This record gives sequence, structure tokens and C-alpha cells, in this order.
Amino acid sequence: MQLRISILVLLFLLLATHNKVQAQIELTDTTNIYRVDKQIEILIDSTGRLTFDEVNKLPFRKSNNYLTFGYLKKPIWLKIKATSLQPAAHWYLEIPAPFLEYIDYYQRTETGWQHARSGYYLPQSQRSIPHTNHVLALTFDSLHTTEVYIQITGLSPKTFPLYIMGKEVFHEKTRTDDLWYGVFFGILLVMLFYNFFIYLSLKQKNYLFYMGTIVCTFLIFASASGYAGRFLWPEHPNINFYTGRLSLGVIGILLTLFTIRFLEVPKYSRGMYYALLTLIPLSIIAMFLVALKEVPSAGNNLISICTIMFMTTGIVCRIKGNVIASYYIAAWTIYLIGGLLLTLRNSGFFDFNFWTTHFVEIGAAMETSIIAFALGDRYRRYKLEKEEIQLQALKMQQSTNELLEKKVRERTEDLIRANTELHANLVTIKKQTEIIEAKNAELDGFFYRISHDLRGPISSLLGLSYLAKLEVSDPQALDYLNRQHEQVDRLNQVVRGLINLTRLNNTSLTYEKIDFVNLVDACINSLQGLSKFSKVRFIKEVDPEIDYEAEWIMLHAIVQNLIENSIKYSRETDAFVRIAIRQQADYILLEVEDNGVGIPDEHQARIFELFYRANHKTAGSGLGLYILKRSVERLSGKIEIKSKPGEGTTFIIQLPRKI
Repeated sequence: MQLRISILVLLFLLLATHNKVQAQIELTDTTNIYRVDKQIEILIDSTGRLTFDEVNKLPFRKSNNYLTFGYLKKPIWLKIKATSLQPAAHWYLEIPAPFLEYIDYYQRTETGWQHARSGYYLPQSQRSIPHTNHVLALTFDSLHTTEVYIQITGLSPKTFPLYIMGKEVFHEKTRTDDLWYGVFFGILLVMLFYNFFIYLSLKQKNYLFYMGTIVCTFLIFASASGYAGRFLWPEHPNINFYTGRLSLGVIGILLTLFTIRFLEVPKYSRGMYYALLTLIPLSIIAMFLVALKEVPSAGNNLISICTIMFMTTGIVCRIKGNVIASYYIAAWTIYLIGGLLLTLRNSGFFDFNFWTTHFVEIGAAMETSIIAFALGDRYRRYKLEKEEIQLQALKMQQSTNELLEKKVRERTEDLIRANTELHANLVTIKKQTEIIEAKNAELDGFFYRISHDLRGPISSLLGLSYLAKLEVSDPQALDYLNRQHEQVDRLNQVVRGLINLTRLNNTSLTYEKIDFVNLVDACINSLQGLSKFSKVRFIKEVDPEIDYEAEWIMLHAIVQNLIENSIKYSRETDAFVRIAIRQQADYILLEVEDNGVGIPDEHQARIFELFYRANHKTAGSGLGLYILKRSVERLSGKIEIKSKPGEGTTFIIQLPRKI
């Protein structure tokens, strides 16, 4: 019986020793990189409140697989025991997952447990070893063993590996990672300048949008890989967070605008065009949710939606005949595969390895390059089309020039013939003009002589009729004499008008300074013999400081004619005539306004015609306004009329200050 008990105790001790040895990680080769995921122990803190002292007393379970916890929100505790068989070696523990928010290390030393921190939100200066990843230098006791507890908390995906390696291997691995990320970021920068130079050539906004997406891609991956937090803003992890996450929203907007223009979506599918437009407000909402820390993963969710929408748009446009969409589909297929692998890894379905971690970066680099080459191909097409159009234009221009030269020769010959005929006609017209001018001169002389010859008899008739009216008392005879007097007076006006017209055509102007105040008074006084003169109230608004030179007689005739017409056609009661003369910047403004009977609209366009009379019930020759207009034009002026029947008439004359 005692023998059996002794055997059982021995087996128990051997089993415990075996388990203890199995939990220990033996570090033998400093040139090797040890992945220790399956050789550690794990504890899930379901309460979320356990302290290190409490955890140190609790049992852990053995990890038999890779660390794929997905989006587990509960704190995870890891327990690592290792033995160094190279006493002089320096060993580093690395967690290559920059996105882990909070990491606490508790390492056993000769003096007790030493606490160190790392994590996405911890400045580089507060980390034990500044690095893009989370690194801890291991310390060993006199027995060359070490024990480390690691607490990992936060909302980021918790799928990651654990590596232990020697110091030299660690630095070599860091240099290799830096090199490959340098290549990746270098590709982005090359594509950025490539598109920039194409933009300078074509000036198309498409290239600006894509340059913006490249910049955002650079910021997103620099933030996610830890390089932005390490080199750009090492002491400001919040800037690193917002730069990466907000850039997801910006890239969503830029890629939407780029896709619409690059694939000419409205041309091929109105439905997909409106669907893409919805991504712009979604991107803005995602940025607000990230900025307010309500949904930190909103940017990643947005990119997932955008990727599906962009792929669908590319396929639809390709089906409907857009050849350039083939490049687009190829680029987004590679990027979609990389994003899918990364998403499945973060969710815990796949292990943390090279392909699940870096294929999205490879896809981003290839997507950027393919789209850039597609844009370059479009540039090449534009260039070929432009050259073809230029060649066609050149041929067309040559053909047009030949045709034009032929037309010019024909037209030149026609013009020479026409010019010869025109010259002969001009000679004929000149001779005819000389004859007409001579005849007109004779006619003007005849009119002037005959008018003067008629003035004497007409004056005698007027005088005799006036004397006869004084001597005759018979009413019927007086009526005959009055009618005779009116007709002779009308004939006198016609003759006087003809004399004035003849003088206007043949007399040169004599300029003198005009005193408008005296001129208006003289015109009014000369009309006192009119029957309605005493019933009219005169309003004079004359600027006495006007500086103007002109023909006194001609200007006197103009003003007198206007005032005379206003008096003749004045109303019976409360009649007025307003004479206003003002000096403007470049001309003299002369207005004669009355409140008389007015002129109907149908007569206003013709009242300046020769012998035209708007009212046949009143005496007049039909020459006054014609001579008035000719006189104004002789002074290089303009005249217009404003009149309403029953309200009155206004004549407006503009005379240039320099004739």
C-alpha cells in the first residue's frame, strides 16, 4: 500500500515538473525570432477590474493556439516565463501591433515587480523603448529566468503575435521593416508627384482629387503602422489618432468625387451616380463620430462601404461600355482582398501573419499605382487625340487656306472690276453733283430774290388792309377785309420762312458769346403782339453764368420759335411757359415747357417735316419747326419732344459746348 502511494506521489511530482517545464520558454539561439503565442498562459478579466496583485494569485490557462481574440472588449492578461540559455545575450519582447491602445508590463526582477507601459495613446518618451511597435527589454534573474505579466485593454482588435528575439536580430528586423515601409511610402510619394506633373499638363481636377487620396492614404497608413506616431508627432498620440481616423472620411469624399469624374458615372449610370453622392454626407457623419469619439471605428466602417460601392460602380460602368473601368476594377479588387484579409484577421478568423497584416498595404500601393497608370493612360489617350485633332486641323487649315487664296484671287479680280466701275461712276456723280450744286445755287438765289421782291407788295397789302379796316364800317366788308388780312399774313410767314431757310443753307455762322438772360427776354418781348400773350405766365430758369459761343441770330430764332408755339397753343386759363437753360458737363441743356393743348402721339414723329402741320385749324406755314430742327443741327445739337394731349408739351435741346 505504501509503495502504491509512493508511486502516485512520484508520478504527480513528475507531471507537475513536466507542466512547469512546458510553460517555460527556452531561448537558445540569439539569431532566431521566437514566436511564443502558443507557449504562454492567458487570463480573460471578465470583470474588467482586476489588479495585478489579484491576477498574480489567479490560475491562468495554457495558450494552445495563436492569439486571435478579435474585437474582445474585456482586458486580456498574458503570462510569459522564459529561460535564457545565453547568459550574456540581451532579449527583447515585441508586440508588432501599433494599434493596441493600452499595454501594461509587470516584469519580475531581483527587487520585485517592475511596471512599464506602452500603447497607441502613450507618447514615445514615456515608453521603455521608443518604437513603432510595443517593445520591452527582458531582464533575467541569477537563474537566467524571467517572468512577465502583460495587460492589454482598449477597443481595438486584439489579434496579434508575441515575439522574443536577441538585440541584434531586433535591430535588424526594425531596419527591414523600416526599409519596406520606406518603399511603400516612397511609392505613394512617387505617384503623388507623377499625378502632379500630369495635372500641370492637363489642368484637370481629377488629378487633384487623386493627389488628395494619395496624401490621405499616406496619413492613414503612417498612423496605423506607428510611423507617424514615431517620427511625425511622437509626443502627441491624439494627433496621430485623429489624423489617421479623420483622413478616412476625407479620402471617402475625395475618392467619391474622383470615381464620378474618372468613370464618367453620370454618363453610364444615373443610379450609381446618385448612390455615390450619398457617400459624401456619410463621410462627413463618420468624421464627426470619430472626432466626438462616439464611434472610433466609424472611419473603417465607411471605407468598407465605399470599397463595395466603388467596386460595384466600376463593374456597372464596365458592363455599359466604359473601357477605362477595367483598370479601376483591377485596382479595387486587389485593395478589397487586402482589406478583407485585414478585417477577418482583426475579427479573429485569421492569424496575424505577413499576408493578413501587409497585403492591405501591398493592395494600397498596387491600387495607387494602377489608378495612376490608368490616369497616365488617359493622359496618353488625350495626347494622341489632341495630336490627331491638331493634324486634322492642320490639314483642314491647309485646305481652307488654299480655298481662301482662290476666293481671294477671285474676289480681288471682282473688286478691281468693281473699283473701275465705281471710279467711273464717281466721276459721273461728281459731274452731276457739280451741276446740281450750281442749279441749287441758282434756285436759292432765285428764292432769295423772289422772296425779297414779294416782301414789299405783301407789306403794302398788310398796311392797306389795316387802313381799310379803320375806314370801313360795313360788317360784311370788315369780315372780307379780316379774311384777306389773315391770308396775306400767312403768305408773309411763308415768304419769311423761305428767306430764313435760304439764309440757313448759304450763310456761314458768326460766333459770339451768348447772354442767355438777355436772349430769353428779347424773345419774349418780341412776341407781345400775339393775341394770347397777356394770358400767359412766363417762368424763366436761366443760369446767368453759362459760358457759350454761337450764332446769335440763329439761337434767337430757335428760342423765339419755341416760345411762340407755346403761346399760340396755350390753354385759355392759367397758362404758363417755362424756359430753362442750364449748363451741363459737355453741353447746354435748353427746355421750353408749356401746359397747352399738347400734340397727339401720331403727329409727334412728323412735326419736324417740311410743310407738315399737326393742327390745320390754326394759322401756320409748316416751316417753323422744320427750320428750327435744321438750325439745331447746324449748331451740332439734338432736339426731342415730350407731349401729352391736354397736358402740355416740352421741347428739349442739347447743344454741345464746343461746336
